[in-house]
Amino acid sequence: MARPPVFLAIISPRAVFRVLAVVFLCFFLGWRLVGKDEPLRTTVPLPGVVTGKTVVIDAGHGGRDPGAVGRSGLTEKEITLDIALRLRRLFSRVGVYVVMTREKDLDYGETGDLSRGTRKSRDLAHRAGIANRSGADLLLSIHVNSFPQSIWSGAQCFYEAGSPESKELATAIQDELAARLGPNRRRPVAADYLMLKATRMPAVTVEVGFISNPREERLLADKAYREQVAEAIFAGTVGYFLRKRERAGGVPVIRQEKPVLARPSPATAHLYFAAPENKGPELWAEERKLPDGAETRSDLARRLLEELFAGPGEKSLLLPAVPPGGWVRELRVNGKTAVVDLEAELVPAVQGGTAELLAVYSIVNTLAVNLDLESVTLLVAGEKGTLGGHLVLGEPLSPRFDLIGENR
Repeated sequence: MARPPVFLAIISPRAVFRVLAVVFLCFFLGWRLVGKDEPLRTTVPLPGVVTGKTVVIDAGHGGRDPGAVGRSGLTEKEITLDIALRLRRLFSRVGVYVVMTREKDLDYGETGDLSRGTRKSRDLAHRAGIANRSGADLLLSIHVNSFPQSIWSGAQCFYEAGSPESKELATAIQDELAARLGPNRRRPVAADYLMLKATRMPAVTVEVGFISNPREERLLADKAYREQVAEAIFAGTVGYFLRKRERAGGVPVIRQEKPVLARPSPATAHLYFAAPENKGPELWAEERKLPDGAETRSDLARRLLEELFAGPGEKSLLLPAVPPGGWVRELRVNGKTAVVDLEAELVPAVQGGTAELLAVYSIVNTLAVNLDLESVTLLVAGEKGTLGGHLVLGEPLSPRFDLIGENR
């Protein structure tokens, strides 16, 4: 019996790689990450989009610094580390090299009897150094949000204002967070967080939810939900890499127009409080009569902050961005700048990235708008410091008009 003919095909190494890539992709798209009815959704056409990339994952807080704490005692530091480790596993499975700023419960600023602000500055500087030395393609800093009122909820991304790539990464992750965790009205927001400013690659802080919200605190305690959060961040990052590859013609220039801000009418002042809508962070203006008895601009600045720290009006829907209290140790206005020294007792009252951002710019915007200032420097007990552990204070801050909402 004659043997059937044998056909030989000569396949180039490049063709072999393409076949393997397709097989890998089919397996990846069909793989159920958490055993649910739907596989991980992704639009990635080739594993080569992410394979070989380097990503830094920063699990916020740690050691002596618990971060925000929920009513049940759940801490930000344990949530962020768990999600960071889950995210590392997802990236590692598709050939992404992951650099962790911490893999256990530690704080790089713990040595010696230092003030909280000094410890936090040292800790963040060490983490930024790890990221910068890694030569990574991007940085993902994981945090948990908090606010004094429990009405706010929803995950949200923050990025460095001067980095279009970071904004694009934040937008990609925000879209996936909303799609996978349930829709929310939050949008990516520029922030002056030290980790974003001190690192040399596209960087995003992901606030995975509000531990101050009872429902989200319960969700963030759940391992399955944390896995969903990690999947959303992973899918958004992959989508960012894909769009970056497709954008072979280069990065378009993003022009940011300075918003036109409504100034207070004569004999009135605008005090900036947190907006009541769950889409922020936003500050809304409450118009008040100018405080009486202010003989100098420094006197007026002090009176404005006294009014601000007393909270919104009795019938107002707005929320205090700074807890009530006499927080000003010293204040001086010189030309177009001001320096405000805050009491150290304010620090434990401010938890979470959004709460800190709004507290800081509630003060800065109120002074800048009403006194026509270009910058405000905030100190804590006479030194550079921090309120919530995200923003390191002590340098001049320009007003953030982009945080001011529709009622301005």
